This record gives sequence, C-alpha cells and structure tokens, in this order.
Amino acid sequence: MPRYARPANGEYAEDPINALGNAMQATIEALELNKMTVANGLEKLVDAGLLLADPPRDVAMRGQRVRYTVDDAAVTEMVMRLGQVLGEY
Repeated sequence: MPRYARPANGEYAEDPINALGNAMQATIEALELNKMTVANGLEKLVDAGLLLADPPRDVAMRGQRVRYTVDDAAVTEMVMRLGQVLGEY
C-alpha cells in the first residue's frame, strides 16, 4: 500500500493538506489543473491499458474513490514499440 508523502514542514503543512484531502490531492491542486482535466487524462491512460483502475470504472459508483496503478508490462511494451518506430531498439 502506498504511503503519503510527508512534507519537510510537516506540522505546519498538515492543516492545509488535510483540508485538501491528502498529499496527492495537494499535489494535483499545486499543478493548478482542472479536476476534469486530470480525470480525462486518467481515463485515457486506463483506455490505453497503461493504468489499472480499482474498482474498474464500469463497477465504481459515482464519488467512490478509485485507486490507479501502473501496468508495468503494458508501459514497457508501449515504450519498446515506440523505440522500434523511432529506431532506438
């Protein structure tokens, strides 16, 4: 199970991070990306088979937390295919 990052000024930053949800949420907020932009990007990565969603989108309820993990084999294969096209492998 992944651990959340602890900032250098942990106690000082704890309240703002808790208000935003968690450290990952704070990281997304710091990028100043619209939540729909992030959601659409995640959806494209899932559709491409590079990310796995748990629970899968067709099972997840609206508002339910979804955990995304990288499909290492799929990413490796895609990098190899791209490398072949570019003549690097």
